[in-house]
Amino acid sequence: MALSNKIIMTSMRLLSYFFPDKPAEEIYAHAKAHNEKQVFKVPKDRRIDYEDLKIHTKIGIYHCLRMKKKGQIPKRATLYICGGGGVYDYCQPQLFLAKQLLNRVNCEIYYPFYPPSTKHPIKEAYRMVFETYRLMLNEHDHTKIGVVGVSFGATAAMTMLSWNNYYNENLPMPSLTVGLSPGHAPANSAEKEMLEAYRGIDPMISVDLVEAYGRIHKGGEDLDDWLIHTAHGDFRNAGKIYLYFGEKESLAYAAPIYRNSFERAGADYKIHIEPDMPHCYGVMRINKACRKTYDEYVSRIHNL
Repeated sequence: MALSNKIIMTSMRLLSYFFPDKPAEEIYAHAKAHNEKQVFKVPKDRRIDYEDLKIHTKIGIYHCLRMKKKGQIPKRATLYICGGGGVYDYCQPQLFLAKQLLNRVNCEIYYPFYPPSTKHPIKEAYRMVFETYRLMLNEHDHTKIGVVGVSFGATAAMTMLSWNNYYNENLPMPSLTVGLSPGHAPANSAEKEMLEAYRGIDPMISVDLVEAYGRIHKGGEDLDDWLIHTAHGDFRNAGKIYLYFGEKESLAYAAPIYRNSFERAGADYKIHIEPDMPHCYGVMRINKACRKTYDEYVSRIHNL
């Protein structure tokens, strides 16, 4: 293992020591309290133009920031979906990641502030993301749209493709979908065994946390399986799909499950598992492995 990889993994293990796992009920209560304190605000930046778009669903109206560099008229767009497990609202704190990407690509970015599952069952977050994409099609051809999802954002990006098929929305899908560590709750005993093999390996997203988040997502409702067991989605008609996992993250257990679904759908895809790296390692250019993955998908956005 490279020295930089060891430093990253050691740092995460130290953090996990101070933030041990909790039962699903305690996670929910903690997340709910956190989420109620979150306040949307449009940033002030001399280099970036922001537009506060309103995304409508049947039960709510949500914010989406449309971002572009000042003086630029982009010909392509990226839907950037942040993480938080679908449980925590980290949209405002993770906005810097979208701004970081904006500095490196010649495109505008749509950044949805989706509702966490402490407010509504997770289906509402997926609906909001899909409606954001529908709005993007008013301004951009689907061949010039890419999607970048981080952690739960990657799960939402994959579910957006499934949503189009399951509900016969018949929207043209984005030409590129990049998922950094998409999630999946185990659907049966065999998948639970696959996940269990990662116990003690991931210092950030533990085996128990994966299953706890899956329960919280339901919000006490009986949701369709593909909304929880997301790797079993319907990925037909998608553009190119690139998934990236770290070898030392528990969500890597879902890589072969996604692969099987992609094969059934005839999807154009690539799944990469980076040796010795943790959850969402490619979200920033921290070391050689991170830079390689980050620069790889940025280049693909440039070539839309």
